[in-house]
Amino acid sequence: MPETKSAYIAPKPPWRIGVDVGGTFTDLVMADSAGASWVAKVLSVSDDPSKGVVVALESLARELGLDVEEVLGKCHLFVHGSTVATNTILEGKGATVGLLTTEGFRDALELRRGLREDQWNHRAPFAPVLVPRYRRLSVGGRIGKDGKELAPLSAADVENAIDRFSDEGVEAIAIALFNSFISDAHETGAEEILRQMWSGDWITCSSAVSPMMGEYERTSTAVVNASLAPRVIEYLRNLEEQLGSLGLTRPMLLIQSNGGAASLDRISPRPVNLLLSGPSAAVGALDNFRCAIDDGGKDPKDAGNLISMEIGGTSCDVMLMSNGRVADKAELMIAGY
Repeated sequence: MPETKSAYIAPKPPWRIGVDVGGTFTDLVMADSAGASWVAKVLSVSDDPSKGVVVALESLARELGLDVEEVLGKCHLFVHGSTVATNTILEGKGATVGLLTTEGFRDALELRRGLREDQWNHRAPFAPVLVPRYRRLSVGGRIGKDGKELAPLSAADVENAIDRFSDEGVEAIAIALFNSFISDAHETGAEEILRQMWSGDWITCSSAVSPMMGEYERTSTAVVNASLAPRVIEYLRNLEEQLGSLGLTRPMLLIQSNGGAASLDRISPRPVNLLLSGPSAAVGALDNFRCAIDDGGKDPKDAGNLISMEIGGTSCDVMLMSNGRVADKAELMIAGY
């Protein structure tokens, strides 16, 4: 058997594993309890990114002189960062979505705000609307500005929409009803009807993913979430199942756009929270470098001014830290959505 790195440095359990799946490469890093680290880099598998993760684990196991089951069995933290959600939007490969709206608001998604990123450029087209008008259907019912019901939800309209969506091959349904950020009663009522009568599984309520004022922002977020769910969550479920069968006993954690981590059960209703999670994860890395520079006796004024850059096969992500802080915001724009 050829000599491996494990002949020189045997990893000390328990260890932690981080995996990042990009459009071109899948990168894996393992850090043991003594602080030693190992890296594996393999080509991503576009039709099933989970295969790239398993290949990276196999590559790491060979380097350590262990089998994959032992590598995963002694792993106490498995964190997954991925551009799968980001690339799905950038490449226009999301699911076919149907949208339920309140009467009179069928075109809110396409009308947007009328504002442009460059106010002086009136010729630049907006991104293609994710749900064409024939898959945007209105339902009767109205919630008032105080959250009280002005008109009851029309169950018949919801039921009729199911047939239309089935004819159009809809894979996921987004529900964005007026004033649902105040009261979600009509959205949850429509969802209940869909759960009982629609054969599909993927339903997104705008009040669940983005309970904010603003019909366009809330509707757009719900639509993006619905377009991601069948692609991203099915992949993640498949990956978690494979990791469990190979010996992982801890739940896989996923990096979110706020830089935090969540289990697959928590993220499944809201895969939109995975968009641009890569740059968010870089905040922690920049802070580690800042602390290391401070410990090295450098000028503290310069220690907190850092830039991270990740260039992948599909996108380039840049993060700026100024004076030890990274600015944040409550809105996210990606691919024009």
